[in-house]
Amino acid sequence: MIFVTVGTQLPFERLVQAMDAWAGDHPGEEIFMQTGDTAYQPRHCVFKPYTRPDEWEDCFCRAALVVSHAGMGTILKSLDQGKPLILMPRLASLGEHRNDHQVATAARFDGFPNIHIVNSPAELLAALDCPPIAIAATDPHASANLNQLIGALRGFVDGRM
Repeated sequence: MIFVTVGTQLPFERLVQAMDAWAGDHPGEEIFMQTGDTAYQPRHCVFKPYTRPDEWEDCFCRAALVVSHAGMGTILKSLDQGKPLILMPRLASLGEHRNDHQVATAARFDGFPNIHIVNSPAELLAALDCPPIAIAATDPHASANLNQLIGALRGFVDGRM
């Protein structure tokens, strides 16, 4: 299954439309999209604007591939679990976010073996036909500080820091 998640803040029409177009060309693929508040309604896959945390977790765990905006929560979870991830950062110039921090975030993770960065629908469609690989969090290609970063962030989120 491919799990597509766009977060909860602003619409991300470009990603939702591109994934729906790909789904239409690949009817045998199971795709679930968490679309947010998008005006576009996918026609070729199952979708919900928002998921409960347990639904999101279930979709993430079942997915063979995750496609996402460049949200830190999804990136860290993918790195922690070695889940293959295609990132399409939102662009401020297209009204997808207030600034281009997602472009900078995605650039920071360029080169990780389980992450593929795309910047356009055409690049997304090509990446879906040759997705990134899954890796173990202990893989030597992963950042040496990754486990420490994830632990610190978990501690912060859990209120331990």
